[in-house]
Amino acid sequence: MEIHKILLKLSIITIILSITACSTSVKYSSIFPRNEKGYPKANCLIINKTVYTIGDTSLNYFDQKKYEVNISRESLKNNTLTVVLPTMYVINTWIISDSNDYKAINTDIEECYIKGVVPEGPSSDLKIFKIEISDNCQSISFKWTNVNYMNEDFENIEEDSLLLINID
Repeated sequence: MEIHKILLKLSIITIILSITACSTSVKYSSIFPRNEKGYPKANCLIINKTVYTIGDTSLNYFDQKKYEVNISRESLKNNTLTVVLPTMYVINTWIISDSNDYKAINTDIEECYIKGVVPEGPSSDLKIFKIEISDNCQSISFKWTNVNYMNEDFENIEEDSLLLINID
C-alpha cells in the first residue's frame, strides 16, 4: 500500500513537471531591455520576440511625439503579431486603434519583477498586444496616453506619443 502512495506522488510530480517544462508561453519581462534600476527601458519595444529601439534609450521617457517601426510581412507567423510596450508610468497606458485590417485578439499586462524593490514612481509593467492582421494591413497605430482617455474613440485621444508599426 505504501508503494502505491509513493508511485502516485511520483507520477503527479512527473505530470506537473512535464506540463510546466513544455509550456510555450514567453515571459517578455525576461527578454525586455532594462535600465540601470531594473525598470523596462523607455523607447524600446518587442515585436514578435525581436527588440526594437525607438529613440534615445538613455532617457526615462519618450523623447518624441511620433515613432515609426518597419517590419516585413515575412516575419509574421500566421498573420499574427505580438507587440510588447513599456507602460513607463502608472497614469499612462498604450491604446491600439480600431481598424478593419487588424484586431487585437488579446491584451495583457506583465510585471517586470525588480528584485528587492517595491516599485514606486515608474511602472515596471509591460503591455502585451496579440494582434491578428489581414493581408491588406499596412500599418498599426498605438497611442501612449493618460488612462483617463481609455474609453474614448482613438481619433479623439490626446496622445503623449504615437507609435506606427508599418508592415512592408
